[in-house]
Amino acid sequence: MRGRWYFVLRATATVLDYAVYWSFVFAYIHYFGKPNDQGTQEVQGCGHFLVLSIAWALWLPLMEGLLGRSFGKWTCDLRVTTLHGKPISVGQAFVRRLLDPIDLLSFFGLVAYIVAKNTPLSQRLGDLVAKTRVIED
Repeated sequence: MRGRWYFVLRATATVLDYAVYWSFVFAYIHYFGKPNDQGTQEVQGCGHFLVLSIAWALWLPLMEGLLGRSFGKWTCDLRVTTLHGKPISVGQAFVRRLLDPIDLLSFFGLVAYIVAKNTPLSQRLGDLVAKTRVIED
């Protein structure tokens, strides 16, 4: 089991990664959005959804698959590896991110914390499915 500091680092890395992504989303909506009845801006349609989905699919999985770490993990000195400590593939990075809605967005990351706290290699659901782990670099 890892100490509390490890989980604080992982949570911080996640917050940083999604802060960058959501900054992109808000900038995109500001630039391409149209005013709505509430006085804010919104984007509608499959094209905008596709652009934002592709941005998500490129931002985290490509960084983790090609560099072994995202911006948040780099900042917190963490790295994603295979179970044997080797670099992960882009495919593994993508698979581990597919479960982000369950791991991170449900109950503010409580699912990820509980699963990681109770697995020998501190893996969240996405890591278990992709056969990856996060280590301190």
